[in-house]
Amino acid sequence: MEKNGVVIVGTGLIARFHEEAVGKIPGLKVVAKCRRTDDWDAALAQPGVGLCLVANASGAHDEAVFAAARHGVPVLVEKPIAVTTARTDAMISACERSHVPLGCIFQTRWSGEFARLRAAVDSGELGRITYAAVQVPWWRDDAYYTESGWHGTKAMDGGGALINQAIHMVDWLVALMPPVTDVKSFTATLAHPMETEDTVTAALRFEGGALGGVYATTASFPGRGKRIEIAGTKGTIAIEDQACGASAPGTIPCELHRRCIEAFVESLHGGPSYPIDGHEARKSVDLVERIYRDAEACRKC
Repeated sequence: MEKNGVVIVGTGLIARFHEEAVGKIPGLKVVAKCRRTDDWDAALAQPGVGLCLVANASGAHDEAVFAAARHGVPVLVEKPIAVTTARTDAMISACERSHVPLGCIFQTRWSGEFARLRAAVDSGELGRITYAAVQVPWWRDDAYYTESGWHGTKAMDGGGALINQAIHMVDWLVALMPPVTDVKSFTATLAHPMETEDTVTAALRFEGGALGGVYATTASFPGRGKRIEIAGTKGTIAIEDQACGASAPGTIPCELHRRCIEAFVESLHGGPSYPIDGHEARKSVDLVERIYRDAEACRKC
């Protein structure tokens, strides 16, 4: 039996992006959308299910992945893959034991801007890299947090502006640069009624000596485009997007999600390996954890 059925775990905004993206991929069809935990097993047990897309609250990603692993269904998880590295490791182990492919959705890696940066770094045209930094100066109104059951909470979001809104740019840093050796960071809650941070800044040192940083916020009205700058001894490249999603997450198009899901499906059928498996997705969670950990230590000084 051809396994072209897709189960989507989650029914919120991101789940709708997933459903729209799947609808644009020939040969795939959504056969179930699940919100409650007790629905997952029944949906995944259906004959013909060949893919599980996880798009529920970040703090519940692991339980959905465990369910997919139990049923032997390849699973692709919305960013971040999990809210801690420990939970990420448990997901990786569960999928490896069951021989279930596990991937994470960082759809902006399929953008032309990321390809341009990758080519510039890999070709050596920038020379020795001396600096790399990202900025995510976004805005969310209070309702984004007060009307949600999980946004901005430690348990279900893992944090605030850094792990939710800025995670794509953190992913770009860990994909394009050597590992981070040192972190110095601060977080603050300056503009919203929320448990976690709406503003974070971090100074970074990378292997090889390059310096850099991360700035992320949902307290910068009216919201501006994400930015990345990579500088070297032979050149500098800086890219800023067109403020997509900077103040209204529902305006993000699904095209890059489609490309991302397509790449994962192609990898299941003998195509190129999917570039963001569990181990690769863990890198951004690890850096986020380190930034949060240093900020917490600073608060206790």
